[in-house]
Amino acid sequence: MESTEVSGRTSWLSLQEFLIFLTVFLLVTLAIRGRRNSNLPPGPSAWSFLGNIFHPDQPVPQVVTAELSRKYGNIYTTHILWIPVIILNGFQTIQEALIQHGREFAGRPHLHITDLLSKGQGILTAQYDRSWKQQRRFALTVLRNFGLGQFTFEDSILEEAHYLAAAFGESEGSSFDPQAIITSAVSNVTCKVIFGKRFHYQDRKFMKLVALFDEALKLQGGFWAMVCAAVPNIHRFPGPHQRIFENKVQIEAILQDFIQQHKDSLDAERIRDFIDAYLLEMEKERNFPGSCLTDGNLLYNIYDLFLAGTETTTTTLCWALLYMMAYPDVQAKCQKEIDEVIGSSRNPSLNDRPKMPYVNAVIHEIQRFGNIVPVSVSHATTQDTEFMGYTLKKGTVVLINLSSVLLEESQWKHPNQFNPENFLNENGEFFKPDAFIPFSMGLRACLGEKLAKIELFLFFTTMLQNFEFHWPDKTSPPDLKGSFKIIMAPRPYKLELRSRMVHYNGL
Repeated sequence: MESTEVSGRTSWLSLQEFLIFLTVFLLVTLAIRGRRNSNLPPGPSAWSFLGNIFHPDQPVPQVVTAELSRKYGNIYTTHILWIPVIILNGFQTIQEALIQHGREFAGRPHLHITDLLSKGQGILTAQYDRSWKQQRRFALTVLRNFGLGQFTFEDSILEEAHYLAAAFGESEGSSFDPQAIITSAVSNVTCKVIFGKRFHYQDRKFMKLVALFDEALKLQGGFWAMVCAAVPNIHRFPGPHQRIFENKVQIEAILQDFIQQHKDSLDAERIRDFIDAYLLEMEKERNFPGSCLTDGNLLYNIYDLFLAGTETTTTTLCWALLYMMAYPDVQAKCQKEIDEVIGSSRNPSLNDRPKMPYVNAVIHEIQRFGNIVPVSVSHATTQDTEFMGYTLKKGTVVLINLSSVLLEESQWKHPNQFNPENFLNENGEFFKPDAFIPFSMGLRACLGEKLAKIELFLFFTTMLQNFEFHWPDKTSPPDLKGSFKIIMAPRPYKLELRSRMVHYNGL
């Protein structure tokens, strides 16, 4: 009886997916006529496999964009259903758009799913308007202060690096997947900034929040999110896309609980974290009717900071360990420099970074070659814009192909290889080429860039100071292909580690 019910539910779900897809397809047929501006850049037909990024089986972005760029050049048009999407490729083209024409390209697409998820609040998907400017300026001010009260980013990260090393040490002698431990460590840094506290890695509420944000990233980068972005009112119908909104409700409930706890214990004389700072600033502007510091913006500032601040850094560190196992000679050179500069009797410090050109180069090469964010968060034109001979109407969706810059042959000594020499000059000194833009550039560049760089250096050096990392499968090399869901992450893997017998008192 039970198996019959499961089978019936599965059949119904498959039929439902088919009907939704059929409805969408018919809407495309009706709506695509006349939607395309005649002076948009060239590109494949919206009906072709490569011409419509709506397709659920579309390959990873850098494969598609590289193929289309070879055919159409550094600016071309693809589609999400009937919505034209402009793809920008290459350092010169992207720099011209985001720097020389920064304000024109600083918008975000007005998509149905954005309205449904955040109502345009927060920072990440908010429109380029007065509210966004106020939110970003305030968030940057808090982050630039390097902490609140007695809290500093460096101290907090080193504390968390100690817990991460301890968790790794418990698994010595066996092979294990490091992602959960790394995710917990990086998430705790974000929690310390936002909530003013860290959590035990097995804390149920913490584990649920981390899992929900991980799911949110997958859902919002998936096929059904594209459907919701293009089709009005689809949220009113049942189907697999409803999980996107269920996930949102669950995350909001947890975050609202944290906000309420802060409201109940708020003390202007003791600012503990981002939420405290925001609530106090809201109180100051209570009598200003035009203030954009609102409860809704606070909620989605937290949402954006957690999502952006956790996933990219976690993924970069997962790539880091995978590359160290794939290139043991690079790992050995990093550890030699760590031993010479830091030794084994103390914690790493940001003051060590200028003295460690090779480690610094390796961290940057991990970001470049790992290509964590192949395509940046969608941009949109804020006004009718003439760009490179084409006319982009106000609201045109624009995707920035960061992959095309990080792998651009004219910009790098070894564009298609993992090689730290991309960031070393002939004297072995560290240098950063202009084309290193994993955090994008211009007005919508990642506001957590500075914190991410601190985390990457301190976590990476702590891990290599304490352990040697080895690939457990002697019959095949590490898989470096990765898989894409908004960010490019390594496929799940296991590692083995051996202690390097580092002796110092953890924080």
